[in-house]
Amino acid sequence: MDIAVLRSRIYTGDSNRPWAEAVCVKDGRVAAVGSTAEVEALCGRSTQIFEMRGRLVTPGIVDAHLHFVSFGLYLERIDLRDLTSIAACRERLKAAVVKKRPGEWIIGRGWNEHIWSDRREPCAKDIDDISPDHPVMLVRCCGHTVWINSAAMRLAGITRETVDAPGARIERDDGGNPIGLCREYRKIIEKIIPPPTLEERKAAALRAQAEALRYGVTGVHTCETLAEWDALAALEAERKLRIRVHHTLPPEEVEKAKARGIELTKGSDRLWFGQVKLFADGTLGSGTALLHAPYADDPSTTGLECLTVAQMQERIELAYRHGGDVAVHAIGDLATTHVLDAIEKARARFPGPKRDRVEHVQLMHPADFARFRNMDVTASCQPVHLHTDMLVAEKKWGPDRCKYGYAWKSMLKAGIKVQFGSDAPVEHINPLLSFHAAIARQNPAGEPKVGWFPGERLTLEETFHAFTVVPAWTSRREERLGVLAPGKLADLTVFGEDLSALEPAKLPAAHVEMTIVGGEVAYRN
Repeated sequence: MDIAVLRSRIYTGDSNRPWAEAVCVKDGRVAAVGSTAEVEALCGRSTQIFEMRGRLVTPGIVDAHLHFVSFGLYLERIDLRDLTSIAACRERLKAAVVKKRPGEWIIGRGWNEHIWSDRREPCAKDIDDISPDHPVMLVRCCGHTVWINSAAMRLAGITRETVDAPGARIERDDGGNPIGLCREYRKIIEKIIPPPTLEERKAAALRAQAEALRYGVTGVHTCETLAEWDALAALEAERKLRIRVHHTLPPEEVEKAKARGIELTKGSDRLWFGQVKLFADGTLGSGTALLHAPYADDPSTTGLECLTVAQMQERIELAYRHGGDVAVHAIGDLATTHVLDAIEKARARFPGPKRDRVEHVQLMHPADFARFRNMDVTASCQPVHLHTDMLVAEKKWGPDRCKYGYAWKSMLKAGIKVQFGSDAPVEHINPLLSFHAAIARQNPAGEPKVGWFPGERLTLEETFHAFTVVPAWTSRREERLGVLAPGKLADLTVFGEDLSALEPAKLPAAHVEMTIVGGEVAYRN
């Protein structure tokens, strides 16, 4: 044996034997799982022994929804997360301006007006005075609204006469003048920003990888483009890609990818192209998630529709023609209904087993629970969003609709496959934050005391299942990943504490002691 973990508490994820106390690894695969005595008998002189009394070992945690290279880039940009005022954001921007040459773009991310003392959304006038010589784009925490200054608006050609792009909106003053706040406009602005070079993307991926491994994440499902794929493929060729990456691509790049030999469901055990990623609507915080009924705090709107059902169907059929599946962003209940409608229509033309998923599913219409189950569509959710979204959801959706918000237990009871991720850089990549949100349904301060709609709380085992078994299935790697059983690839996460013995409130403070990928120790605390 190469490695043996002994005298531990091991959650295997294997329904035949869900718990054990030892595991050993040979040639990158799990060789045996069982009691310490059983595994010890298989060890030789060269076996590297890890005595892990009091720890919890699980199959490698998979973050089933993030933006991996973007997360790495974010780590080098202005961090506006958790700031509580526009003034605090201004101070961060001032510090960045002095480090940049005139004309250079300044990019930041993470602002959230819902936690600001200002109690209002920002505009260009809030930052023009400190950045007259630099175009600025500050991305909201959700990633779907951008706060830009006048210099950026000039470069983007955003004027009083500019017509809103389909599925997007430029906010304006009473005179019709753009104010520097644009919803669903980030990709449009990014077209005029000099893109990162291949080497910059590779460096960003390595930063993201180091953070992921530090938090026990052995695999990710990343929602990005061919440019990010190229960076990851280059790292794999250089044998620097240690984490496993299931990559999605936008529909407009599928044919281009195939021409380069990058095909759906194909690839290596470190990097493969799995699904086509679409967008049905916007986000809760920006008020652009598409709802069946108007917003409680703004009855004039039901959100923004990024694609019609017919447009979605066309793009889903593209994925099916190439033998793949789809992952569709849908946060509002009407957006989710539209996604199911489009998938149903596309499957009628292209029948056969599919592994489609809906990303986020933050609000579900009651009629759609049965449709998810009957169509075998996976709900790909990010529990950590609950930490900041609870009060926003109550304000924007109202308490009656919130009964069907972030309804993970109801999804499981309905027979829906559920998988979890972080949505980094929207949220932190640390999965323990999602464990806490899923199990306690509280914010980090422990509110509300009984949990937000406490009937939706999950068990630790249900949460592990959503971070391991289901992501292996949706990425078509269940024969190799997802559980600790003989013959599976040896990806393990070793927590420094036995999480099953901790109160939910203590989960965010727990730590990862070791991360093993393919039988190799990739991180050790």
